[in-house]
Amino acid sequence: MAKTKSFNGITPAIWECVKTTSFKEHGTIYAPPGAASGTATTNTPVGEVLLNYDYNASADTVNYTIVKKPFIVGEGTIWDGIQDTIDGCSNS
Repeated sequence: MAKTKSFNGITPAIWECVKTTSFKEHGTIYAPPGAASGTATTNTPVGEVLLNYDYNASADTVNYTIVKKPFIVGEGTIWDGIQDTIDGCSNS
C-alpha cells in the first residue's frame, strides 16, 4: 500500500462531516482548524497516527499522507477507516 492516498467526491459538506465524525469516533484532531491543509492526529491505544492532509474543494478531493503510525497498524487499516467515514458521510 502507498503512504499517500487520494479520495474523490469529497464535497465541502462531506469534508466537514469527515472531520466531525473522525473527532467523535476516534478523537482525531484536524489542525489548524478550518484549514484546507494540515495534520490529522489520532491517538490510539497502540500509539499515535499522524497524517498530513490536503483538501481541494474545487476538485472535491482530499489527499492524505501517512507521516507516523504504530508498526502494528497497517496502512490499509488507515485507508479503510477513512473510506468508511467518507462512505458514512456520503450516505447521511
